[in-house]
Order: sequence, then structure tokens, then C-alpha cells
Amino acid sequence: MRTLVASSLLCIVVLFSCPAQAGKPELPQLTERQQQDLDGGKLIFVTEKRPEGASIVTGVAKLKVEHDRLWRILLDTAEIKKASKSVRELETYLDAPGPDGTRVIKLNYLVKSGPIELRYYVKREYREAGRYMTWTLDAERESDIIATTGSYSTHDSAPDGHIVFLYRASVDVGKNVPAWIEERLAASSLKRYLQHVKEIAETGTVQSQ
Repeated sequence: MRTLVASSLLCIVVLFSCPAQAGKPELPQLTERQQQDLDGGKLIFVTEKRPEGASIVTGVAKLKVEHDRLWRILLDTAEIKKASKSVRELETYLDAPGPDGTRVIKLNYLVKSGPIELRYYVKREYREAGRYMTWTLDAERESDIIATTGSYSTHDSAPDGHIVFLYRASVDVGKNVPAWIEERLAASSLKRYLQHVKEIAETGTVQSQ
């Protein structure tokens, strides 16, 4: 039971937490069927297994929305709490200009599922000109998880005028959770978050809850 609760918390951490990358993340190579589904408005998920460390879960969505509107949603911490009831506390303890034109945002999370609580601190680096953001744990604070890394990025989708939202995430909570459970729950959580963002961006409301 404790393993299942820890697994549930893991998928929440994944939501708001892929390794830190140099440069803008690239869109994955999709199969012909996946591309058709994406063009048809479906959400696409790909899991990249690695020889060592946690797997990388990738979510892709095509949205009929402008970049600026989508980024206002992605940067709004209120939307993070709306997307998951397990996020009990979320505090921005730093939001300031960083090196090379970045915006550094540090967030203090408390997530809870059943009797287990996890507090962790994330350092986000947003590059407005490049339309992408990456994050890792804040090394200056002590977190209850071992590692979490991730990225958001938006990409033009010619010629239909839509944009593609790419979300990559990986997390190691340091618990005794089987890899297949981590992957399954991570994919499920990414789906809920991407659906939330898609509905808010395109319609202004959430209809799937």
C-alpha cells in the first residue's frame, strides 16, 4: 500500500517537474499514425527508456492558440494547483532575471497522497525568446526527492497555424517503486495535465473534470 501511495505522489511530481538540456528541446520523431492522431487533436505520449536512471516521458499536444497565451498559462502557478488536488502548497520564493536573458523561477511544492507528503524545491529557467523552459531541483535547498528534471517548449506547426506543445519529464523520488509503475502513472498524469492546458488555452474552461 505504501508503495502505491508513493507511486501516486511520483506521478504528481512528474507533472510539475527530462533531463536539463542545452538548448531548446527538439520535437520527437513520430510515426505516421501518431502524426495523424496529433493533427486530429489527440494527445501523444512517448516513453524513452534509458540504460540507467528513470525513463523520460514525453507528451505532445497540438493547440489552436497563440504562443503568448499558452505561456501565460504555463507560467501561472494557480493553474498547477487546479490541475492536481494533490498539490497542497505551492509558493514562488524567487522570480528574477537570470544569466543570458533567462527568467529564474523557484517553486516550493508540497504534495500529499494518503499518509505520505513530499516537499521539494524546483529551479526553473524560462527563455522567453526561445519559447522554452527547463527545470531541475534547487541545489540550494534540501528536497524529499532525489531528482526531477523537465522542460516545456512550444513550436510552430506550419502550415495550419497551430502550435505544438512539447512536455518532457523524468523524476527519481528515491522510493522503492517498480519502473513499470512509475512509467504508467507518469504517462497518466501527463495526460491529465496536457488535457487541462489544452482545454484552458483553447476554450478558457476545463470540461474534462
